[in-house]
Amino acid sequence: MSAMPPRHRAPSTSTKPWATRRRFLGVLGFGAAAAASGGLLSACAPSGPRPGSGGASAAAVDSLDALCPTYTPYEALPPDIPGQHGAPSGFTSYPTELVQAVAETPGRGGHYRFMAPLWAPIPPGLGDNSFYDAVNGRLGATVEFSFQDGNTITDRLNVLIASREVSDITMVPDWAINLIPNFAEAAGELFEDLTPYLAGDEVAPYPMLASLPTPAWRWGIFNQRLQGVPWPSDPYNEWMFYRQDVFEANGWPMPANAAELMELGREINDPDNNRWAFGDMWRTVRQVFRTPRDWRYENGELIHRYETEELAAAVEFMREVYDADLIHPDVISSRGAGVKELFNSGEILVYQDGFGGWTEAYRGVLAQNPDFRMNLLPAFAHDGGTPSLHPNDPSGQCVLLRRGMEPDQIREVLGLINYCTAPFGTREYMMYRYGVEGEHYELDGNGAPQRTELGQREYSDGYLFLSGRNNVIAESEYPGYVESYTSWYNDAAQYRAADPFEGIRIQRPSAYSAIEQPTEDKITDIIRGRRPVSDITQVVDEWRRDGGEEAREFYHGVLQENGRD
Repeated sequence: MSAMPPRHRAPSTSTKPWATRRRFLGVLGFGAAAAASGGLLSACAPSGPRPGSGGASAAAVDSLDALCPTYTPYEALPPDIPGQHGAPSGFTSYPTELVQAVAETPGRGGHYRFMAPLWAPIPPGLGDNSFYDAVNGRLGATVEFSFQDGNTITDRLNVLIASREVSDITMVPDWAINLIPNFAEAAGELFEDLTPYLAGDEVAPYPMLASLPTPAWRWGIFNQRLQGVPWPSDPYNEWMFYRQDVFEANGWPMPANAAELMELGREINDPDNNRWAFGDMWRTVRQVFRTPRDWRYENGELIHRYETEELAAAVEFMREVYDADLIHPDVISSRGAGVKELFNSGEILVYQDGFGGWTEAYRGVLAQNPDFRMNLLPAFAHDGGTPSLHPNDPSGQCVLLRRGMEPDQIREVLGLINYCTAPFGTREYMMYRYGVEGEHYELDGNGAPQRTELGQREYSDGYLFLSGRNNVIAESEYPGYVESYTSWYNDAAQYRAADPFEGIRIQRPSAYSAIEQPTEDKITDIIRGRRPVSDITQVVDEWRRDGGEEAREFYHGVLQENGRD
């Protein structure tokens, strides 16, 4: 194994410009206790200070809660497979009777441009898309989509924010927020304050938004204002998929540790027949080796993932994977574009992806290849012990409205979002997910919607991304999908990695965000053979020098402010 990077120095108590600024943005209700217990205590309060306990942090918690909508749960129907350990619940069939959740047409004839990422081919646009016409007709307003490549969405958002040219409505993934320098400051300048429209009982005209949990809403607060409509997160957002149909045809086993993953890769790799074992797996392999998501707190010290033995081991493992030519060459030469198509065609048999890639693949492939099946590798750790998966933040995305809109426009857009937040089992859900029966979908013998050729051509996840709905696993039209996904999640959800900052919304210093990508690029160079593995020590030293040590001081201050040090 490569050498462990030199031990960092203890956190300094000196004051720095961004170590003394206000760091705290809120302690969320889904706390560190849940992470430490593998999700078993998901209903427990945070281990840090609680509202009413006194001190600056507690006061800040109270002020954040005052900005959030009054929580009023809404359930259209009970699930067939209840989620365990905080996992999403599953529905194995579609109901024969749908609930109408939104009584009135929400729109008043407005026209709004909506920018969102998309990880699929862009369908025909407004004016050439009957699915859009149908949903917009039901909404009573026109939503015009401006889709951006999801693989490069952070770059695009940086350009738009720098130019101050944002759409009427913008969806920003939470992980992208962490990679955009000074996002909170930009949010205050570019996006509307929704507090007067949604805080407390003001949310009453939007009951679907009121059904979103308070911890997710706290994640949409910037600059002491409620600015984003959240999308409540499931415990995780990505893992390794495999081609289940090909695996079953060849009798290949599931790996239970890193050595078996490598052995599997060598067995299934067959470049002479245009088949490679893997797409890039770096983010998930880090979890296989129990690398912390960002920071680990032990013995009174904060240790970044770059400084751990686990990351050094994960780098060495990935280097072995690349050296063995187990990664498809098109993946090596790009930033990930086209990897889904390579997987769908069978040129790659294992790759990492967000969970939404599952239904995207089925939607695009099953009509041409009914035998196509994919699934998730079981959660495992490098040594065969207890897995440790990186938990999500309470919200996975924010929908923000352009600053300067008229109050009536803001209310209209919130009504559109409220409609698209209606959950599984409602008429609204079937409309924004599938369109018109007999035109965009037909019901199969089990009552599940099957998209027609027109529906496959015209559908996009645009209205889904406009929503903030609570997630469930419900797409029973795809063979085995609900059962496979809920089975994986009900096992994996108990393996949440501990995070000392679980439940704290932190405005990352721009200097910290700025050094992360160059450091990742250097690590990529090592993994892909452009630098020796021993250079990991130099890379970590450069990270510390260029801002990592200051970041440590900043984050140590966050722990102190929230009573976790």
